[in-house]
Amino acid sequence: MRVGVGFSDNPDSFAAGRQAALEALSGGAGRVPCDLVLMFMTARHDDKALRQSVAAVFGASTPIYGGGAVGAITNDRFGYAGDQMALAAIWLDGAKVDIAAEGELLQGNEREVGARLGRKLAERGIEPGSPLLLLYDAVDLTRGDMRLVMATRLLEGLEQGLGFLPDLFGAGLQGDHQCTPTPQWTGQATVEHHALALGFGGDLRVDNVIMHGCRPITGYYTVTGAEEQVVLEINGEPALTFLDRILGAGLRPEEYPFFLILGVNKGDKWGEFDENNYASRLCLGIDRERGGIVMFEPDMVAGTEFQIMYRSLDLGYMAPRIEHLFTSVENAGRRPVFALYIDCAGRAAGHAGLDLEDAVVVQNTVGGRVPLLGAYTGVEIASVRGRPRGLDWTGVFSLFSVPK
Repeated sequence: MRVGVGFSDNPDSFAAGRQAALEALSGGAGRVPCDLVLMFMTARHDDKALRQSVAAVFGASTPIYGGGAVGAITNDRFGYAGDQMALAAIWLDGAKVDIAAEGELLQGNEREVGARLGRKLAERGIEPGSPLLLLYDAVDLTRGDMRLVMATRLLEGLEQGLGFLPDLFGAGLQGDHQCTPTPQWTGQATVEHHALALGFGGDLRVDNVIMHGCRPITGYYTVTGAEEQVVLEINGEPALTFLDRILGAGLRPEEYPFFLILGVNKGDKWGEFDENNYASRLCLGIDRERGGIVMFEPDMVAGTEFQIMYRSLDLGYMAPRIEHLFTSVENAGRRPVFALYIDCAGRAAGHAGLDLEDAVVVQNTVGGRVPLLGAYTGVEIASVRGRPRGLDWTGVFSLFSVPK
């Protein structure tokens, strides 16, 4: 497998696509066509012009996959909330990829769409150990208000249709911090409201590491009442009343959205802290009428134990985790060939009030060892304790490798 990456922040979509495609071509194999292109863009871009210009470089028959992102990252460029787009041109060289897509993905239809997608993947021979990249449209505006498509329900349906959950990683896509939806590319088509799965096989392997950057600052509390995404009651009290009492003047309820993080420990409750065991849950809003907090996912049901998390301002934990992944892959007799970084849009320094961009840490750590493509996303997906889950406030670093 060989990969070339390209980046542009040119506001002219046709020029941007051509610039990024030529950069990827010169950094990859230097020949056309490639086997596929993985591409991300912000909502400012014209998806048709972008696709047309990339296809003009790599050939009209080259399949293009991807969609919206709040921003993009490559080895030496990154940006968000503007005109950024980036792509990876991939030459498989004997590696295998099976692709399936399903539409009509709206809030309320996630489980059904996931089941259909799972049945398609079963027909293509996807196995429990098959690396699977899942990209889905995270925003539903069809009913006039903004609704989020639930990764939890999509994964439940996928498991139902496939019979298991494979080694899965991925993202919920949106075009900016305002949750603007964008079209998706599913090969030759440009669509909306789809879930897209790319299953990699042959001698290709993908290893992942999750970076939360959060630590618990409280003991355990228990959800005692919930309805879908809304946590209504904690430890027998209305959720807003309980959290206001616990957090006090340090954080007012109006500040909970996109700041309050709850952590669900999937490991030993009383063991030493291990961020690999935690699924972070970010607050989306508050429900004053019912005294509840609205979360990004609906999996904090009654009986769920959680801790309130503190988001670290020190990104020093990231480089060692990425280095360890490179080392473990190489010690297993494999050669890294490509890195994909799926980064929560909330972690962008300009949005989160941080002094250092985690994209820069990733760039500095990867260096020139492999081509790097990254996207700022609405939801991240990776395995926690062996089971894929929708995550919040998370960076998922995926390293593709082949035998040496």
